[in-house]
Amino acid sequence: MICRILLLIILNSCLCAATFVVNVTQSSYQAEENHSITLEWTFTTTPDGSWRYLFILCQLLASDKGIILYQVHDGVEVSESQDEQFSGRVQSDKDVLREGRLRLHVSRLRTEDSGLYLCDVETDDGSGSGSLQLSISVQKNIRAEPGQNVSLPCQIPSKKPDVFVKWTRPDLEPEYVFLFRDDQLDPELQNPSYQNRVDLQDRQMKDGDVSLVLENVMPNDRGTYECRVFQREANRRKRRSLTFDPIAVIVLDVAPPPENMEGRTEDGSSHQRAGLIALPVLIITVAVGLVVIKKYCSFLKK
Repeated sequence: MICRILLLIILNSCLCAATFVVNVTQSSYQAEENHSITLEWTFTTTPDGSWRYLFILCQLLASDKGIILYQVHDGVEVSESQDEQFSGRVQSDKDVLREGRLRLHVSRLRTEDSGLYLCDVETDDGSGSGSLQLSISVQKNIRAEPGQNVSLPCQIPSKKPDVFVKWTRPDLEPEYVFLFRDDQLDPELQNPSYQNRVDLQDRQMKDGDVSLVLENVMPNDRGTYECRVFQREANRRKRRSLTFDPIAVIVLDVAPPPENMEGRTEDGSSHQRAGLIALPVLIITVAVGLVVIKKYCSFLKK
């Protein structure tokens, strides 16, 4: 009899564990720097939404460690375990937690918040985990003049081993502006109009700087540039994307200096030039007028 009871308990535990699932409402999110976002997971719960215990651990998976953004221990939030990177920027929606919904609001987003997020959930009904990808992009407008050199900024949290940097312009064919892999430029797929005109600001990528320098800017360079970064996996054949979406979107406008556009007439001539021509004429006119007035005054005296 005891054996049967133990067997039923074991079978029931296995059944609960098998039916306990942690899901994500969407597998990837994209947001802009300094904006806010809500990340959401769902997990199996009982109809009355009550547990004897609840454990949650949500982390940003970095290359060398997990960065904790949210933790619940035995039903109580543990703010002390939260990493400094997320301090004061993460709030949970406690009202929906009993419904089996874990909603985390992350504010003042930073580029280093990009990456893979994993949440482990354990209740007396079972345990499981779910992951999602978050990409934070920086969008900037940059204005340059023809002939100038311009830097298009792009930053990753830190320099990863075997980093592959890709700068593209989606409106071009081929779209590749710059490819950098195996610590060198790969010109094979590069758009011909950018050959010998682009390079990384720092090929050592110090502090994760993967900004692109574009030399001798031309009007045809006007457009939207996207920066993506990949990392080679351990087998050195496949690459995994550090960010599925671009981490930087730069809109480049190339135009003459504003002062060159001001004072233009319909035929393209400059009002400034007209003014320079009119000035001597005005001086001569005034001088002649003075001479005439002087002679007239002398005539009156006689």
